[in-house]
This record gives sequence, structure tokens and C-alpha cells, in this order.
Amino acid sequence: MNCKPLIILFLSSFFLACSPTSDDPLVSSEDTVMVEVDGEPLTLEMLEVQMEMRGIEEDDIDGMRQALEDMIRVVAVARRGDREAVSLRPRVRAERRLKDIEVRYLRYLEAFQADHPVSEEEIREVYDLQRERAGPYRYRLETIEFPGQGDALAMLDALTSGALDFRGALEQAGREQRIVRRTDWIDGSQVPPAFSDLLAATDPGRVLEQLLPYQDLWLIVRVAEREAFTPPPLDEVREGIRRTLQRERVQAMIDSTRSAVEVVPVLPLESAAEPAPGVAGPADADTDNAQTSSD
Repeated sequence: MNCKPLIILFLSSFFLACSPTSDDPLVSSEDTVMVEVDGEPLTLEMLEVQMEMRGIEEDDIDGMRQALEDMIRVVAVARRGDREAVSLRPRVRAERRLKDIEVRYLRYLEAFQADHPVSEEEIREVYDLQRERAGPYRYRLETIEFPGQGDALAMLDALTSGALDFRGALEQAGREQRIVRRTDWIDGSQVPPAFSDLLAATDPGRVLEQLLPYQDLWLIVRVAEREAFTPPPLDEVREGIRRTLQRERVQAMIDSTRSAVEVVPVLPLESAAEPAPGVAGPADADTDNAQTSSD
């Protein structure tokens, strides 16, 4: 929202906008301070954010006035919390820091995505690869889940040797309370390449001769149905591909950034909830703060 001229015109009849006088690191010379509430600056940019969050239009003077008044009330109470040392309690300081970190994190992700857009060439490359991997068919699969490879292989051996048919496998899975699923239509691009080749070589009604590893599970897979498949045109899947590539790019950035930072252990995790000898815990600290403020 870029409504500074109108807002400043509105403010001029109430307050005189001025340069920041606060030493708050989140207020810079680029900001326009509208008012100071007990020394706490409220900036034009803060009002713009509030207007955007509330859906207040640029020409809604009453809405703008109410948003500003609400901000003043909130800051007034927050400043009272500062004076009474509530804002300095351990839990409150932790919440303030977490919110600050969250905003910095989210806004950097937005900036990163804007600076590293997915190109049409990248989308086309993924689409062409998916078309190639999709193959001429799509399938509905039935799967039986196993947490351990050994049990899955034992049942698969029984199925492939003819000692057990799939109906019997389903009955056994029911007795053992295993999860059985029937998928929606999928194509070869939605499974690992090696498994896609095996899938294409398996007739409907047959069980694949290999297990499918899935997350921390092992799946026995039967081709329940198969039909001819034509991949959708690029225009129908472009946005989905773009979002997937953008998500992968962001995750790669997060992972590489995490790997590059220096992490210095200060307190063992198992000891984090226990105050060190002679150091007040959260409850004691709150009490101390309250006593200090009353003194």
C-alpha cells in the first residue's frame, strides 16, 4: 500500500510528522514518526501495515483515525508494561524475540523469492522431463504398508511364489492391523524412475516384484487398474511446477544457510529447563521484577 501522501495530509490536521528521535533500532531516519506515546514512536509505516492488515482503504478517513487511535492505546499499555517491568520478564522477552525473528525470517523468504524467480525455461525443462517419465499409462495402485523390510519381503515372496494370493494378503494385513491403501490415478512421473519402469512392465492385477520404499515404510504394490494416459498441457500445470521449483529453491537456501552458520553450544538441552545454582528461575525472576517495580 502506497498511500503516504493521503495519510500525511490526514495527519497534518492532527499531528506534525517528524524525523525519528528514538534510539529504537527498528526506527530509522527513513521512517516518518507520526506521534510519540510516552517516548515510543509510532511511524507512518506502522499505520500502513495496520491499514493493510485490517483492509482499510486509502480514502477511509474514519478507519484510518480508528486504526491510529487503537495503536496509541496499545502502545500506551505496552509502555505501562515497560515501566512496571512486565516487558522484561523472561517469558515476555522470549516471546518478543521469537516474534521479531519470525518476521525477519518470513520477510527474507519473500525477498529471496522475488530476487530468485523461476524462469519459463526452468518450468519447460521440468515439464518436458515429466512428460517423458509419465509414460503411456496411468495407474490405480493398492498398497500394503510395512514398517520393517523383513516382514514385507516375506509376504512379497509368498505372493510371487503363488503361496499366497492378493486377497489372502489383504486378509492377513487386516489381521495384523496393517494399513492398506488404494491410490487415486498416478502416472510414472510421480514415482521413482526405476519403479516407474517396473510399473510399466506389470500387467493390471499383478503385484510388483519389488518393494516400494516410502518414507520410513516398505510397500507391497499391486496394479489395480491401468489406462492410457496423455499428460496435461503445460498451461494447466505451469503454476504447480513453478511453486514446486520455488519451494525447492527456498528449501535449498535454508539448508545451505543452516550449514554455514556457527552454532556454539552454551547450555545442554536437558539442562535448559533447570536454573543454574544461584540463578533465579523464571518464577523467581518475575517475582523479583514485580518487587522492584513496587519498590
